[in-house]
Amino acid sequence: MDNYYNSVELSEDLLSRKTHTTGTLRKKRKGNPKAVVDCKLKKGEHVWRRSGDIHVSKWKDKRDVLFISTANNPELIEVPNKFGQLKMKPKAIADYNENMSGIDRCDEMVQYYSSPRKTIRWYKKILFHLWNSYYIYKKMYPKETFLKFRDNIIQSLLQLPANVTNGADLIKTRTGRPKTSVLPETVEPGPSYQPSDQHRVVFQHYPEKIPAPEGYKRKTYFLRRKECWKNNVRKETYVRCKGCPDKPALCPTCFESYHENNEYYK
Repeated sequence: MDNYYNSVELSEDLLSRKTHTTGTLRKKRKGNPKAVVDCKLKKGEHVWRRSGDIHVSKWKDKRDVLFISTANNPELIEVPNKFGQLKMKPKAIADYNENMSGIDRCDEMVQYYSSPRKTIRWYKKILFHLWNSYYIYKKMYPKETFLKFRDNIIQSLLQLPANVTNGADLIKTRTGRPKTSVLPETVEPGPSYQPSDQHRVVFQHYPEKIPAPEGYKRKTYFLRRKECWKNNVRKETYVRCKGCPDKPALCPTCFESYHENNEYYK
């Protein structure tokens, strides 16, 4: 049972109805044994108090975990971690993780698509598309994490097609509320601009780490900042622009100003 619902009083009531429970517990719940809640533990240590068939325990892994159980004894068992190493863990925690991990995983994915935003109509379509794509992704790459999947989605959304060459293709001709008039609107076509291949703008200008040349002993390779050098500022950086043809060395401060002032991007 989740800590949002759990308490000593609820466990007593359910036990009287012949229903056993195991789950995490919030430390400020009424009826919690103070000796357990206030106890300072080191990693791997375990402390507990018992009243009848109800026991409240605290165990420290990366952080303190407070839990309550009427189904398990307060004992430690060996449980393999994700690296296959055996680790001592309270039996109640092991049972909780085994039975609740699927629900917690579902809650983790759903929280990014909060129900209060359901009034946005396009959101529902995106939600189902993402769920379906994640299902296919896990079939193809079962060892990849959900975080890696999210990073791939973000990277894909940030990249625009390489054949987008005209800024007018990305801007709507008109914004705001639609006109109520039924009369056709005539627009005189303006002169079109077709940039050459040399001046095509591809929106893929991201900072990247400058690779070290072969034989360079240090991990990080520095170059003189191109934009700062024009202003007589002698500084070096390990970052360059990935999208520019000459891949100039730029610091985070001058990265934006370089692309705004460079004739290549006007």
